[in-house]
Amino acid sequence: MSLRPVRAMDAEEKVDRQARILDAVLRLLSLEGISGVSMRAVARAAGVSLGLVNYYYEDKTSLIRAALHRIEEQDVSLVEPDPALEPEERLRAALKRVADQEFLTTEYLSLRLQLWALAQAHEDFERINTEAQERYRAGLADLIGAARPGLPRGECDRRAADINVIQNGLWLTALLGLDHASIGRSVARCEEIALAE
Repeated sequence: MSLRPVRAMDAEEKVDRQARILDAVLRLLSLEGISGVSMRAVARAAGVSLGLVNYYYEDKTSLIRAALHRIEEQDVSLVEPDPALEPEERLRAALKRVADQEFLTTEYLSLRLQLWALAQAHEDFERINTEAQERYRAGLADLIGAARPGLPRGECDRRAADINVIQNGLWLTALLGLDHASIGRSVARCEEIALAE
């Protein structure tokens, strides 16, 4: 019998476990709301030990905080410019992303509702949500400004805010069974707002 040294957990394995934990938090929030999220429930849903969840996250609030930051990064990535495209096409591509099928599932849309509700339930969650919305709108305003370089920054910001309201409404009403033609018209309306001369 040979004894091998126990290796330290490598960075990739650590990230994978944390990702599984955050996926579990988001899934539980989507299906059961905040009342369905506990350290034990997350460990069970992620397929990891309770000790591991406690190692990475102090409590339920820190778990939810991390999950909110993960969604924030996802939202901001929607408006990251694609350098392979011209500015106007970058903007159009970003505006169409919110209507991708991955965002129009019942599970994802239920999660969005839960996240919006969380912003009302806890001061930290509200701050994270507000900052996320601001980062998203700033990225969208940057895309608008690149596609319409003559627009003042204030006008780009206003258009980004108007588009964000339509996009949030699109997600909310898609949960109620909005048809694909209406979704397409909403995306087209966002393009009209963004690209108006």
